Amino acid sequence: MRVTAVALVCGPLLTAYWATPWELACLAAAGLLHVEVGLRLWRDRPDSRMGPLLAGCGLVWLLDAWGRAALPALFAGGLLLSLLHDPMHLHAGLIVTSGRLRGRWDRAIAAAAYAYWPVLAAVALAAGRLSPAGLLGVRAWTYPLVGVFLVGVFTVRYRRAGAGDRRVYAPFWAALAANGLCTAALSTVTYGPRHWPTVLYALGAALIPVGAALSAQRAERRRLVDARDRERRRVERDVHDGVQQRLLAAAMMLRQGDPALVARGAAEVENAIADLRDLVRGMNPAVLVCHGLSGAVAAIAERARVPVAVDDRVGHVTLPEPVAAAAYYVTMEAVANSEKHAGAGLVTVTLTTGDNRVEVTVCDDGVGGALAVPGGGLHGLRERVEACGGTLRLSSAHGRGTAVRAVLPLGAA
Repeated sequence: MRVTAVALVCGPLLTAYWATPWELACLAAAGLLHVEVGLRLWRDRPDSRMGPLLAGCGLVWLLDAWGRAALPALFAGGLLLSLLHDPMHLHAGLIVTSGRLRGRWDRAIAAAAYAYWPVLAAVALAAGRLSPAGLLGVRAWTYPLVGVFLVGVFTVRYRRAGAGDRRVYAPFWAALAANGLCTAALSTVTYGPRHWPTVLYALGAALIPVGAALSAQRAERRRLVDARDRERRRVERDVHDGVQQRLLAAAMMLRQGDPALVARGAAEVENAIADLRDLVRGMNPAVLVCHGLSGAVAAIAERARVPVAVDDRVGHVTLPEPVAAAAYYVTMEAVANSEKHAGAGLVTVTLTTGDNRVEVTVCDDGVGGALAVPGGGLHGLRERVEACGGTLRLSSAHGRGTAVRAVLPLGAA
């Protein structure tokens, strides 16, 4: 699929840049790198705007590459990149930590970035001086001022960020700074009648998706570490509040020598053992260990308060323990949400396998509108699935029911 898409994109470009294939290579690499990284981020984090922004940046870049060869008068000096590509990069820089614009200040900066060139073009048109050469001249003297302003904005954001965010997003912020230096230098020095250095400009742009990919990898690693820490603290809390207190009480009773107290101490020991079993069952359900994923999902369907139809196609496959556990919890949480919140009349669970992966899909006919908010059950499921190297997608339009789909690789350890 990717090979076909690259051929369709680069085929027309090759005819336009037949005499300068090195230039085509630089332009195509920068554009396709944006699209590839953007689509991956979009797939892995559909709740974030980073993926669509980077993919859009890549498409704009490729359109500019074609336009400068086919319509040089209209696409002179990379004006399309200034009109859309640069504001989209700035937009990505504003949302990299949260996935969306936060607060009036961020929205104002993003709106000013997108309105910057349309306003200048409208002013030039009103003055009767709308031409590529005139716009290039305006860019040459305004970009340094814009650059100084943005350096101040991101310096403040960096200083206000915590140490963890600085480590995670340092590659992306460094890429933004490097690309800004390239853009400012080329816009003020080499644009105009001379031929601009494609290699330098494409390199600056290509650093953006590379930095985004590195930061996304670090953010994913931090999410997994945080998830493990939360699970460890939960187990410690359950042991301290439950099992440990029962055992301490039992020890005190057993030391008294009173038959009644000894009997009570023995009962406390039995209760502590039961608590330990419940705790272990929560970490790795007994029904999953004894009957596998198929049996565990069948048990969920039997206990549910709404009708649950199970389409099981993985009964013959031996699943790795982390994969089976993740699939079980996805099913249990999704069915529980359908019972509690969706008002569903029917829930359908589908288990399939193929291409060295397992897919779990839970659909209901309820009211929809479910969200994977931080700290919620669906957000925790996403972290559990991603810890196994898989992906979880949520589709829940209002009035159209909810569908939760988890894809887990069989090679997960």
